[in-house]
Amino acid sequence: MWLVVTLFLLLAALLAIAMISEMSDVRSKMSAEHTAAHRAHHAPAHTVARPETTPPLVDEPVQAPEPEISDAGKAAGIALILDDAGYDLPELQRMLKLGVPVAIAVIPDAPYARQAAVMAHQAGHVVMLHLPMQPVSEKYSSRMSDAFLTDQMNEMQLRRTFINDLALVPYVEGVNNHMGSALTQLEKPMHWVMQVCLEKGLFFVDSVTSGKSVAGRVATEMGLERGRRQFFLDNNLDTPALKAMWEKVRICARKGHRCVVIGHPHRQTVTFLENNISADDRAMMVPLKRLLHPASLLARQEMNRMTVARP
Repeated sequence: MWLVVTLFLLLAALLAIAMISEMSDVRSKMSAEHTAAHRAHHAPAHTVARPETTPPLVDEPVQAPEPEISDAGKAAGIALILDDAGYDLPELQRMLKLGVPVAIAVIPDAPYARQAAVMAHQAGHVVMLHLPMQPVSEKYSSRMSDAFLTDQMNEMQLRRTFINDLALVPYVEGVNNHMGSALTQLEKPMHWVMQVCLEKGLFFVDSVTSGKSVAGRVATEMGLERGRRQFFLDNNLDTPALKAMWEKVRICARKGHRCVVIGHPHRQTVTFLENNISADDRAMMVPLKRLLHPASLLARQEMNRMTVARP
């Protein structure tokens, strides 16, 4: 009898210990989930949609082959675009002090978008809207904000989003796509984008984040003032890789081609340019608008008509 009682008490004790341990694990898990939810709720809104790098890189640029370089002759030189402005003002300030022409492409819902545009304008540089568009990459599409144009939008929704983005960035003269490896492959959305550019008197530069982009062709068909990216400078931020890409840019310019280069305000990129832009490079660097294809006569007439019609 005593043996039976002892075994029963031992079994009961073991069951009690197991239950207490399980309840402790549940409480720990609930506490961790509550803490995570609390942090997510109180985090600044813009941090949710931002990639881990600051500022974010364009999506999957390595998938886009460098376009065939053409138009040798009159329109030639190196035109530099600095994408993703609006996150890091100190690096932007360093960039503006380089003393070379640079177009500043500002992400509309970046935390310092307006300040970045004002800084660039006051320094005498072209301001662009770095217009967010839907990417192919799931990694980036899961982080899309309300500023993005998507393939789920109808014409009215896309126009409204585009115009709202424009309202966030002062002094805009032109547009290029931020991400967009998915949306720039679609005819209708690109036609709607170019229509707004036409109405607002804006040029368009295809960032070519997809080798299947139709954005440049649609801009050409609609007669917009337009351009096309030839080089991404800083896909790889290692100094040897930056030097190799910059040498390709130099060769392009020496051959008398349009050489539109996109870089980002990474510390490594800005430091590289500070240390490696030579006197010969400076002589070849020109404002972006000098390398754009001009608007057609019909497009210019339409833009003039719309300008006169505005209240």
